[in-house]
Amino acid sequence: MKKQKLIVFACITMLLVFVVSFGFAGSDKKEVTRGSGEMVGIDRSGDHYAFVSVFMSLDYYVDYYRAVDMLKEEWPEVKVEILGPADYDIEATLATIDQTIAKGVDGLIVMPWGEDWLPTIQNAVDAGIPVIFLGVDFPNFPRLTYIGSSNFKMGVAGGEYIAERINYKGQVVVMRNPNLANVTERWEGFMSVMDRYPGIKVVADLDHGNDANVGAQQIVGIMQKFPDLAAIWTGDGIGGAAAPMGIREAGVKPGSVIIVGSDREDVLLASIEEGEISATVIQGGALEMYAAVKILDMYVHGTGPMASYDDGAAGVSLLPDVIYPKNLIITKENVKYFKRDYDD
Repeated sequence: MKKQKLIVFACITMLLVFVVSFGFAGSDKKEVTRGSGEMVGIDRSGDHYAFVSVFMSLDYYVDYYRAVDMLKEEWPEVKVEILGPADYDIEATLATIDQTIAKGVDGLIVMPWGEDWLPTIQNAVDAGIPVIFLGVDFPNFPRLTYIGSSNFKMGVAGGEYIAERINYKGQVVVMRNPNLANVTERWEGFMSVMDRYPGIKVVADLDHGNDANVGAQQIVGIMQKFPDLAAIWTGDGIGGAAAPMGIREAGVKPGSVIIVGSDREDVLLASIEEGEISATVIQGGALEMYAAVKILDMYVHGTGPMASYDDGAAGVSLLPDVIYPKNLIITKENVKYFKRDYDD
């Protein structure tokens, strides 16, 4: 019996050695990768993508230009434009979108600051031009993808930062442009935090009217009315410039009122460095633009991973519906790493 067990053990051992050495039958079988979207040898000459929005004078868009420079290094034959008026000129912006559609661009990237933009953008969809939204989303619109921070979560992050630093009690002022969809979403996120703490009272919701000087004068008036003000939250870059200006003009000691901004304007970063603003919550602007062009390229050329052997014919796509870059908080401790170097 013992000898038989040894013989069986020896046979099993030999079988295992054989399997390990030569593999299981059929283990080298590979699926044919038809329509897998091979990216080698793509002719991108003549490809043309355009981004259109308003307020192109804002420092926020510097990160978009950085992304375009990166794309030019990778694909020098591809044209990527950044277009739009320097100010809040909606009529000029919509005209630019129409002109871009008429040029027959391969893809359109838009930061649609209001629902009234959608009929004009729909012209691109009707012309067969894929559309990607950055920064502001309208999920029911037939855009290809939305790329941008969750504006609601941006507001939540600012609210939580303020609540903690004022020990969950005190008077708080809001400053924003209430006409902008993305800023409204941030305000909703901020207020969701304020509503959780009965010790915090939002005493004013100010509209700076897209003018930092107007906003500064509003803060001067607020400080006269509420001398014990604990904090100011600003939902956009203009408010971030206005708030510390108003604090200075009111003769209030910088830093005595907690100020939290939104976006990455240069003047706002300088105020953080000087101790006038406590923090700002920012988005991943460079990633937004970079990812938008990459996704449009995959859509236009049918490249990248596919769910089927022919996603176009199957009427499906693996391209993401939404991409949320992380929200980041800039404070005095890390602001030096975010200050822009325009000599690059």
